[in-house]
Amino acid sequence: MTQHRIAAVEALDYPTLRITFDDGVAGVLDLSNLITDGPVFAPLKDEACFRAVAVGEHGRTFGWNLDTEGQEIDFCPDAARIRIETQIVETLADRFERERIAAA
Repeated sequence: MTQHRIAAVEALDYPTLRITFDDGVAGVLDLSNLITDGPVFAPLKDEACFRAVAVGEHGRTFGWNLDTEGQEIDFCPDAARIRIETQIVETLADRFERERIAAA
């Protein structure tokens, strides 16, 4: 299994992030459910804090306060990759279905 690394992370419209992997695959993650429902993510309700997102050492994670032991909020790149790949496949499937219907 290939272990993908995070090349870049950028805060977009709150609370979404653009994640780019080392192989060029990129996508947008909406973290609103996590921020709303997860008490560990409560600091991210502050938009200024949310915008301070960073890539961790060697692209093995991304998150907030990564240099402050015990205060870090970090995400697994594999889980983010799965979410982004799922979004890409769903978008392609929707496009295929619309084009198939239009061609019929």
